[in-house]
Amino acid sequence: MKYSTLLISITVFLTVTHSLVIADEAKSEALAKALADYQTTGVIKKCVRMSDIRNTKVIDDQNILFELRRGKAYLNKLPNRCPRLATENRFSYKVTVGQLCSVDTITVLFSPPGVSGPTCGLGNFEVYEKIGSQEKS
Repeated sequence: MKYSTLLISITVFLTVTHSLVIADEAKSEALAKALADYQTTGVIKKCVRMSDIRNTKVIDDQNILFELRRGKAYLNKLPNRCPRLATENRFSYKVTVGQLCSVDTITVLFSPPGVSGPTCGLGNFEVYEKIGSQEKS
């Protein structure tokens, strides 16, 4: 009896582990695809000016790409997973000084409109440049 319980436990563990590996691979692929046209600068910023943001792309439940003017983008890796961020692909934020900073939070917006989901903290912003943008400047 103990042997069969152990075997079931090992099977469940391996199945869950395999599922997590597949999810991590899909997450890595989505991130690589979103950053395919960019190269990292190695610069980390605490804030981004709101007036510089042109577009946002939710990559997954932990990564958001803020596309800026002049071929730049800031990747924000949230310190923790934000449930349903990728599924809903929409979020809101409030700023008071014209900047979105690592100390700020986002709130996932559910469908139907007007329904708020979890609130999640932002992380630092990693600066990327569009490949070839330095030559055009």
